[in-house]
Amino acid sequence: MGLVHGPRTVAAVCRGLARRRLSPLSDTEKALVGVGTSNPPHVYSARAGLFDVDLMLHMNNASYLTHAELARWEWTAYNGTLGANFRSQSFFIVTASFIRFRREIAPLHKFQIETRLGGIDERNLWVYQTFHYPKGDEQRGKVLAQAYTQGVITKKGKVIDPRDWLVDNIPAAKDALEELEPSNEPDALFDEKSTRFMHLEDAMRKSAALHDDEVAK
Repeated sequence: MGLVHGPRTVAAVCRGLARRRLSPLSDTEKALVGVGTSNPPHVYSARAGLFDVDLMLHMNNASYLTHAELARWEWTAYNGTLGANFRSQSFFIVTASFIRFRREIAPLHKFQIETRLGGIDERNLWVYQTFHYPKGDEQRGKVLAQAYTQGVITKKGKVIDPRDWLVDNIPAAKDALEELEPSNEPDALFDEKSTRFMHLEDAMRKSAALHDDEVAK
């Protein structure tokens, strides 16, 4: 699997770096792509290829998560986050993922993934991604799948506050923090998703702990 995934990851990073170099946007504008809803999402484009399709002749469920990860690699290379990770010797670690499938993607069909950083608190970041057909397709606009990923930033093996990391390494994102942090407003973006996600994660953690206790007896 690594023989396939490794080169695809490198290719995604290279695409992000190339797009960053060729983009007419300023460094500040590029840094804000995909941060909250007041800025445009990052758009990743791909096709359901040979390694993505299963015996049901549509994109395999696992491939959605693979492309969601590749989209995040391309996004962070484009907006400068990946470079900041290397410079600060810090890492983004995925701690949980949720995906919801709505419509299938046929073999060789082009699709796009829109990626946004949707939420942040003192420990976690939440990235929201939606799969769509590209512009010009009669189905454009309809969501094919939704992925919600929770992650943390670590440095020297310890989890650090992602808000401080953003301020220190991506100064342009400082003004977006207020939009990303939890809010009591009823229409606050992503807050309901993040809350329900954390409740589900807590229930899963407790279930795993009970199982481990039983195994240890």
